Formats: sequence, structure tokens, C-alpha cells
Amino acid sequence: MVTKGGIYQVNSRDLVVNDLRKYFNYFFETKGFTVAAREEVSPQAVRSAGLIRGEAYGPAIIIHGIMPRAGTVYVGELLRRHPDLYAYPHQLWEMPALQLTGDILQLQKKFGLAYKMGMDKLGANDFLPLFGAALMAHMHSLAPPQQRVLTKIPSVQYLNYFSSMFPYENLLILVRDGRDVVHSTLRTWGKMNFLKVCLRWNRSARIVLETVEALSTRQSGSFYLARYEDALETPAVFVRTICGRFGLDDDRYPYEQIDEIRVIGSSKLENQGEVTWQHLEKPTNFRPTGYWREWSSVRKLIFKAVAGKSLVDLGYAQDLNW
Repeated sequence: MVTKGGIYQVNSRDLVVNDLRKYFNYFFETKGFTVAAREEVSPQAVRSAGLIRGEAYGPAIIIHGIMPRAGTVYVGELLRRHPDLYAYPHQLWEMPALQLTGDILQLQKKFGLAYKMGMDKLGANDFLPLFGAALMAHMHSLAPPQQRVLTKIPSVQYLNYFSSMFPYENLLILVRDGRDVVHSTLRTWGKMNFLKVCLRWNRSARIVLETVEALSTRQSGSFYLARYEDALETPAVFVRTICGRFGLDDDRYPYEQIDEIRVIGSSKLENQGEVTWQHLEKPTNFRPTGYWREWSSVRKLIFKAVAGKSLVDLGYAQDLNW
């Protein structure tokens, strides 16, 4: 994927094939969606991570969307207009670092087995902040010190390890009504199974809820739980909220540019299976929500059985009488 004049340029056929392969694995993956007891990283590893990432740089804002089709692209485009943010260094449009948590922990175990005398010299999860810091240093190699990095990923897999991998960064968790996510997913990747997508959203919602509860007791200022719907309906208010939460000057944001943001990758403005991620003009009545109401009664019952509690817990419904 490359850009020309700030516009995503891709080969549609290759993108569809890659997406199908990528998201087939994504929706069937179950690891990394439980908040199990974690071994803490050592204070020395945290200090080393600070030196590696660069102490001159402010905390990055890393958006973790609950799933693909949850609005991470739009929110990224909305926030990147702030002059104090530097979005997607090296044209890394997504940063799937946390998804590699299991692999990184396995690598540390192999490291310990290769040098057993050094096993007690490292904390059990010390490779996580060292990896995260090295990645941030790579990002900072292009960002001026007065700007903070902005990046994103539509996944919350291993979300409970965020503060271990990125102890100096800010976490923006983006959720979206699960019914709309499932509907948009099936329009985009028609070969997906309705039940499997519902299960994936429920797993993602549960780890979001559990992680937010855990973080709320430890570091309330370094993360924020936001809704895609709020960014869509009241974008200026959304921006001010994020700025206030993460220490950005909201008066420096160019609010007059909000209406210029184009739609990227909408499943409603493209034909099914042909999402090209091109910038498209946004219709005046554009509102990609509520299409789940067209579902059959059977589909509604399946979603309620699989993910109804999570929908209520996230505040998207008062009960299951819909």
C-alpha cells in the first residue's frame, strides 16, 4: 500500500485476497482474549525502555479498535489533523505489536533456555517493553521531537499487556456497537460466518471491559475508552475530549477541516467485496449505523445469545428487547 497525494493507492484484487487470508486467521484466533494473571516487568526494563524509545518524545497515542470495521481509520484521520501529532511514521498504517505478545514471550523463554544462567537476570515479561520501545524508537526516527506519534490497529488481542509493552504511551480504546461491526464485517468479507464474527466481537468486548476495569485502578490518565459513534456524531466534541485526556492543546486543532475528511473503506459506499480503501466523498446523509435492524429474527437471536451481555455492558443497549 502506498500513497499518492495522501490517498491510499492499492491493487483491489491483491487487497481482497490479502484481507481474506488475514481476517480468516484473525476471526478464528482465540488466544489473547482473557485477562489472566500477568508477571510484571522489572523496573530496570521499564527504565531501559524509556531510554530506548527516546526521552525527548511525548507519549504516543495508540488507537486499538475493538475489531476491524470499528472506525479506527476515521478516528485516525480525525486526530491526525492535530499539529502536535505525527501520524503513521514510515507509512505503517497499522501497528500489530500487541498481537505478537505471545510470540515475544515465547522468544524470551527461548532466550532463557539458551542462557540459563541469565534467566534470573530478567523479569518474566521484560522482552515486552524492550520490543515496544525499539518499535517506538523506529517511529520516532521520522517524527520531530515536538510532535507525538499517532498510530492504530483494529484489534484488542492481548490488550491487557499494553502497559507492559508500552509503559510510556497512551492507549485509546475504540469500541463500536457490535451489531454494526458484525453487519459491516459481513458486507466487507462476505465469506465470513455470522456466528464466528459475533463470537469474535464478544471476545473482544470482554477483554476491553476487563482491561478497562484493571487500568482504572492503576493508571487512569494513560488510557481512554471512546466510542466510534461519538466521533461520527459530534467529532469536535470527540476531539476536545481526546485532547483533554491526553494532554493536547485543543485550541490548536483545525476544527474547520473536520468536514473535509473523506470516507475511507466504507462497506456502504463500496460494493461488497470491493472495499478499496480509496478516499471517497462523504454524502451529506452518511450515517453507517443501524443497518443491523434489517437482520432476520434468527440473526438477532444468535447475536443476543452470543454477545448480548457484552452489548449491554458496553452501554449499547439497556436490555435485549430489541
